Amino acid sequence: MKVGVSMKLSTNQLFWLITIMEIGMTALLTISDAFKKSGQAAWMSITLAVILSLGVTYVAAKLSVLFPGQTFAEFAPVIAGKWFGNLLLGSYLAVWFAVGGIILREYSDFVNMSLFSKTPTWAVMLMMIAVMLFCVTGGIQTLGRCSEIIGPFIVGTILLITVFLSKDFHLFRLTPLVPMQGLVGITQGSISVFSFLGESVMVLMLIGFVSPGQRTITAATGGVAMAGILLVVMSLSICMVLGPVLPAYLIYPVYSVVQYVSVMEFIQNIDVLAVIVVILSIFIKLSLYLFITSYGTAKLFRISKWKRMVGVAAAIFFLIAMAPRNLVESQVKFPVFWKEFVLPIFIVGIPLLLLIVGLLRKSRGKLSAP
Repeated sequence: MKVGVSMKLSTNQLFWLITIMEIGMTALLTISDAFKKSGQAAWMSITLAVILSLGVTYVAAKLSVLFPGQTFAEFAPVIAGKWFGNLLLGSYLAVWFAVGGIILREYSDFVNMSLFSKTPTWAVMLMMIAVMLFCVTGGIQTLGRCSEIIGPFIVGTILLITVFLSKDFHLFRLTPLVPMQGLVGITQGSISVFSFLGESVMVLMLIGFVSPGQRTITAATGGVAMAGILLVVMSLSICMVLGPVLPAYLIYPVYSVVQYVSVMEFIQNIDVLAVIVVILSIFIKLSLYLFITSYGTAKLFRISKWKRMVGVAAAIFFLIAMAPRNLVESQVKFPVFWKEFVLPIFIVGIPLLLLIVGLLRKSRGKLSAP
């Protein structure tokens, strides 16, 4: 695959892209469930989820480096054969279109709740789509360069908020370390977080744009690790401020805890910083999904210029985002589908199976174009 300058990524850009896309929605939607299942041990559940996600990311990245300069859209038919490979690509695209639309809806619900309660949902969505279109049509390198600026800002802001909250920390709220639910509760609390962090399998469509020979696996797994560390820090902060019970009943515990910040009655009302962090993270995540669906669809249907599909993909995102009638459908029912269907099959099962087949075929010298 020959790519132009606008379609190249560095390992540093890959690292920040993965970090940013993993942190926002995961912190917003899964920490509450972790507290519900494991109480004060939510940070342990998140740690377990990070470890599992590192394994998934390693498998996806290892699979990608078997085919230097190619994305999943190009090497899936090589491993699985032309017809079955295209079927796999189409299935992944369907999943990515669905999650892209749902994320867009969850973003608009959050913005409506935290900032613009009287603004129509569709208007919030269209504003985000306009920015996404402008960025994605510039190529993957445009997203990579944005991530190099946005990433350090997000990390710095999260750490700054943690410092501001530290005066309200109560260590006793972290005890006992093992909750009443025991290891079962810790494991159950990790599944929701794991399902979100597992979205890092999108590196299947990104590593092909990184020059061969670079430490792409380290960059991809490092991005997941960085996001995981920040999530653990946030869960510990929430527990030490709000306790182990209240976060389980909050829709957005991360947003709620920031409202507690008050330093010398001078630094207050910085919850807008949390909103900015979430919006920037979701912007990068949605833009990545828009890019991989546009690029993958163009490859599937043999369209020479993938940018022709960007507008079509954005329209599909919008239509899917408008489908849920309420928060229950977008933030309760879809995550259940994601955990029970997408996680075991598309995040864990298929990449692992393809890696095994790819390694076996490579060892026998049978990896060639279909």
